[in-house]
Amino acid sequence: MPYKKETILPLVEKLKQLNDYENIAGAIQSGVDFLTGHTYETPVFPTAETARQMGHFISLLQIPDHWDDNDRLILKLISPPITWNECRETFLTTIIPMMDMPGTSSSIVLRFSYFTSYLQQRGCTPEEIGSLMISYSRDGNNFDLAPLKFTPLRKFLQDLIKSAEPHVINAYVNTWRKKGWNSLFFRLLTKGHPDREMEYLENILLLPEYLPDQQAVSRVLLQNNPGKYEPLIEKTTTQLAALPDYAAAVSGYYLLAGHLPEKYNQRLLKAAYDYLERQVTGSYTPESGYSKVTGNIPPNNMPPGVLAVRGLLHLDRPAAVPYLADLLAQKRSLHPEAFQVLADELQEQAAPMLLHALENDYDARTILPVLSQLDKALYIDQLWPYTLHKLKSVRTLVAVILAEHPRALERAAELLGHKKADQRLTAVQILSKLDHEHARELLQQALHKEVNDDARDLMLETLGGHTLTDTDDLVLVTRLVMFAKKRHKLSKPAEKWLDDKALPPLYLLDGTVMTTDMMRFLIYRMSRVTEVHADVEAKPLLRLIDRSRSGDFARALYKAYADQGGDLKLKYLMTLTALLGDDLLADTLREDIQLWITTKRLKMAEHGVGALALHGSNKALREVEFFSRRYRFRKAVVGAAALRALELTATERGLTLQELIDSIVPDFGFDGLYRSFEVKGETYRAFLDSNFKPAYINDKGRRLKAIPVATPREIRNAFKALPKEMADTIKVQTQRLELFLEEQRKWSAEKWQAVFRHNPVMSVFATRLVWALFDEGDQLITAFYCDENITPRTLTGDSLTLPENAQVRILHPIHLDTATLQQWKDTFKAQPVFPQLDRPVTLPQNYAVEYDYGDASMENGLPSGYMEQEG
Repeated sequence: MPYKKETILPLVEKLKQLNDYENIAGAIQSGVDFLTGHTYETPVFPTAETARQMGHFISLLQIPDHWDDNDRLILKLISPPITWNECRETFLTTIIPMMDMPGTSSSIVLRFSYFTSYLQQRGCTPEEIGSLMISYSRDGNNFDLAPLKFTPLRKFLQDLIKSAEPHVINAYVNTWRKKGWNSLFFRLLTKGHPDREMEYLENILLLPEYLPDQQAVSRVLLQNNPGKYEPLIEKTTTQLAALPDYAAAVSGYYLLAGHLPEKYNQRLLKAAYDYLERQVTGSYTPESGYSKVTGNIPPNNMPPGVLAVRGLLHLDRPAAVPYLADLLAQKRSLHPEAFQVLADELQEQAAPMLLHALENDYDARTILPVLSQLDKALYIDQLWPYTLHKLKSVRTLVAVILAEHPRALERAAELLGHKKADQRLTAVQILSKLDHEHARELLQQALHKEVNDDARDLMLETLGGHTLTDTDDLVLVTRLVMFAKKRHKLSKPAEKWLDDKALPPLYLLDGTVMTTDMMRFLIYRMSRVTEVHADVEAKPLLRLIDRSRSGDFARALYKAYADQGGDLKLKYLMTLTALLGDDLLADTLREDIQLWITTKRLKMAEHGVGALALHGSNKALREVEFFSRRYRFRKAVVGAAALRALELTATERGLTLQELIDSIVPDFGFDGLYRSFEVKGETYRAFLDSNFKPAYINDKGRRLKAIPVATPREIRNAFKALPKEMADTIKVQTQRLELFLEEQRKWSAEKWQAVFRHNPVMSVFATRLVWALFDEGDQLITAFYCDENITPRTLTGDSLTLPENAQVRILHPIHLDTATLQQWKDTFKAQPVFPQLDRPVTLPQNYAVEYDYGDASMENGLPSGYMEQEG
């Protein structure tokens, strides 16, 4: 029986959200045609890429014991060799986790029978089937040796391996010797064939380039049964040491010495010296500490270089300290974490060694954080020369430490006068850490003289943007421009390619034209922002600009920016144009955002939606809200950026996110609930009826059957197009309001009236829903509905005044008793926009589901029976 098209449709719609859907649409349609019975021959694809697309349909498969005709069509679809090769991974990843779902004994028998039979038909041997189940169960990607807690899959595997013939076990051991450590296979092997356990372990512990996992395996074996496994680990460690593998020798003997110190301490000591001796001069070459089993660094694993230093300090400290100091003098390579070991073990004695390491050009970014853990009196005086270090990261670290120096204020003040900008920046970093009025005075005095913008920006940040005391924006801007000019920041355009004198003029609120210096100051200061927001020193000037006349300048500047290819490094220009632009600029920016999304310039699109939100008009914010919904899942970074931009705008306006979205619902040219128009000297008003359709009244308030015949065509066409224009808004608001019903969003009485009594679309929703009035204690006062004038009325039809301190919600039937709810159902006849009074009420129940595998014990040898039956 083929699939019904509507069953597959949700999957196809989901696939259409993929970025490359256009490239795979033909292959997907071939799969749909086969599954729905439009074609009967299994499609065979010419390339691996098109065959791989059939893997999308695997998500429709049920658990194997439920496989029916529909499932068998999918199994047939992925059966051709090229398709199976491309879809095998998806199939196994999808189905094998299902094998552990609970079921009766008979259903589990069918489950494994159907599954293993299908794999055998694909050419898999019994050992390959077992190994695939072990691999894709993901239960063995760890170092857990605890006894297995049985599930259907584990019990199947145990019986499968226990009943396997010797040649099959050979195949298993050979497979997993190559694959590496797997705790599930190890436990199954130990249970079913304990005589092969040591063979498998020895292979694992001798694998090349497998040290992190060998270290982790050795640790858990010794923790689990040191008497049993110590001889094996000694044997493999000795073999590796003889190669020589110095890292493996240190790791192995360190673990063994932890259990049998008398026997292994001297071997560990020798291995540690051998390991450190072979380290060459120069920068440290990282050793991979990541496990091939888990993909992470195993817990308690330490790099060999760290184990070597720790071992020497524990076992031979008197000789180890001068030896390690000599290594540092020779600039020998040491693991970065070894410096932390020095500090932990030697405490204050480590300070001279760490300082010596700094002098010998070991990575200061490693040494300084360790050094800062010790008593600062031991080293802080010797760090001042590092304020001259060539690396900014080092100077930044030093500045944090030196801020605690007793003479930090005095020494930083001297450094603030240094001829090099890097050192002045370091001085600013020190002063910015000092909670001292004189430090702020020093920064304030230097601020308007400092030509290094990085240092100056840090000063601004430290001073909270309060650089001058002037309260008049014009006076403040005049002084800021003067200081910037003295620092030679305004002598040329901010960008070499920008002909700023050719830009249209900007106008101030007093009607005067902005000077070139002011304009250059504005662009210069905006060039200092790294995110999409206004610069702190640009804000006073932005407040002086007449936004009603700045559109031409913004569009011209945006065009100049776009002509440079929309360079991400120049995004500050996009930000500035958004702050100054009109609706035409917002339209252009919206179009470019969509283009950036289509061409996969997603980082530009992220900044674009932020700039569009900065524009601030309701139209621009509606576009940002659209992007936040449209790209919530597909290209989600854009949707997330749009949502963040909306949240930031809401916060700046003192609103919640939903209150902001309430405020930008379009009014479609209506003034409140009405839109007036004239026909032959008479005034008429349009409003929206309960179906969101335009309706009309004359100047006497009488409703007309249709728009007046003599209405001009332009007006008539505008009203005719209105339902189509409103369709998306109605859909979105319907979804929002239903969500608010479920979440029980609260409006204050004032804000509810602002939303639902003054917007034509929202007023229709007001009349088609039942509302609930709650007091300050969150207790229901009454339910109410709204008449066509949006007057609140009770169940009996009495008008209702909303108290100032009350809260309004969309009524959920859970708040009414059965009798009152029935009265509302009988009385309120408006067509609901979504189920409300008839909405099912489901109370949460506390319950627990226990999976009992007792019925699926499989003690009767069924798994091996499967394999025999299936050949």
